[in-house]
Amino acid sequence: MKNLNAFYTKIENFFFRQDNQTEFLSFFRIAIGIVILLQFAAVLPDFEKLFSSNSIIPQDIMSVFTPDWLITFSKIVSFLQTLGIEESATMAITKVSFITLCILIITGFYSRISALLLLILQIALLKGSSFFAYGADFFTSMSLFYLILFPADQHFSLRNFIFGRKPGHSNITPVKRLFQIHISIAYFFSGLDKALGFNWWNGESIWKAIHLPYSNRDLNIDFSWLIEHSYLISLIGWSTIIIEICYPFFIWYKPTQKTWLFFTVSMHIGIALVLNLYYFSAIMIVWNITNFYFEQSDKKTVTSSKKKISAEYIPKQVGS
Repeated sequence: MKNLNAFYTKIENFFFRQDNQTEFLSFFRIAIGIVILLQFAAVLPDFEKLFSSNSIIPQDIMSVFTPDWLITFSKIVSFLQTLGIEESATMAITKVSFITLCILIITGFYSRISALLLLILQIALLKGSSFFAYGADFFTSMSLFYLILFPADQHFSLRNFIFGRKPGHSNITPVKRLFQIHISIAYFFSGLDKALGFNWWNGESIWKAIHLPYSNRDLNIDFSWLIEHSYLISLIGWSTIIIEICYPFFIWYKPTQKTWLFFTVSMHIGIALVLNLYYFSAIMIVWNITNFYFEQSDKKTVTSSKKKISAEYIPKQVGS
């Protein structure tokens, strides 16, 4: 019975223990806001070609794969046209709204409401043009979802500065644990999926990836020398599987947490530079740093605080 109570207490402390460490909230809000803003700025010159009625892929074709009940950007445009609002005006309002909401999130001015509105707008754009979507878009949606759950504008925010509010105190541990478990599961099953096939073990997937039409366009690295050293390609594939499938085990274990965080971030930097998947890599790096980098710094702060209290307490006892 005692062992069961002790186990229950550990579970309860893990999910609900008050966490006074809040730096990760400001980092996550600002970093994700900047990444989403930069991603949208990159799409902005081609916005009409992707989302208008004259898009590269006709809206009729893309709507075939979209449920009727789902609100998409094309449906919003059609609805506003019935009210006398032209498509060009809707396009302009959408661009200004998207950028404004990103700035509100970055500055911390009612970031939860801004994240909710931006999530609705982002999903409407994403689901209405699914042919143009890739991993970064889905992780953008999930990032905005966590910004809705987190009270990210309670610290280092424009809202507090304008209204003179003091940082609020709320238990953010349950949402933080949900976020940490989410990223751990995502990496594990991503690694497991790679491990079940043979393409990652023999390096075939790596070789194909670095020779995709959109890959290696910025640095233009010559990878032809890898033909004579094929074992390096296999080694990269093995490393990717190991980093991902072992992520839940080594990232939670304190002695290896910092090392595995470095391996994971390095992997995404390599993906960004070689495959040119900058925004996907940026979001994943932000997720990793948000969830586990500040765990280390918080641990050090607590330890140093305990040592300081002990150092101040012992002399008083001796002196008395």
